[in-house]
Amino acid sequence: MISIRTIKGSLSIAVFALGGLSISASAAAELYKYVNEDGVTVLDSHVPARYVKNGYTILSLDGRVLEVVPRALTEKEIRERDQELAAQREQEKAERERELADQALLRLYGGPEDVIRARDTKLASIRGFIETSRSNIERLEEQKRAIESALADVERAGGTIDKSSLERIDVIENRIKQIEAEIKDKEAEMDDLKSSYAADLKRVKELYGTSSTDG
Repeated sequence: MISIRTIKGSLSIAVFALGGLSISASAAAELYKYVNEDGVTVLDSHVPARYVKNGYTILSLDGRVLEVVPRALTEKEIRERDQELAAQREQEKAERERELADQALLRLYGGPEDVIRARDTKLASIRGFIETSRSNIERLEEQKRAIESALADVERAGGTIDKSSLERIDVIENRIKQIEAEIKDKEAEMDDLKSSYAADLKRVKELYGTSSTDG
């Protein structure tokens, strides 16, 4: 093992002597430069195992740099690198997804007015369903009141209320509850559609360079 200070005066002689030997290239083709524990740069035919983690440089016999092996990363540096790579992958994924989403919007809509038209058509359909459902509830409630009124008349007359009439009232009440739940779901769907179309409208305006606030 020799230090840089030692070889400064004899490097040219050593290289000349090595060049005159008839040894094979595989036997002695490289030199390794590394820094030892004293901070001294060393040239040697190999790198001791304890210095490998600190990094080293591989040189040809005529002094050309063949390869630079970086030092090993610390655990903290590895974690930071992995976090940066993960963040970069997530950003690239988000960019690809946005690009695909933009392409889909451009295929669907020729401009902001198409988004507004599609939104209003779907909302109108849902409103129609809700109105029909509410009408059905009113009809069912009328049926229920009619049955209850008839049963009240039977009771006042001292008659016996038949079981089938009570079961019919239960069926009507359950159906009313079911329709009310459907209406609630449709109202939530309307809210979701409004939010979704608002986002699409905003993006389509950006893609088409439109600043209109219509819709």
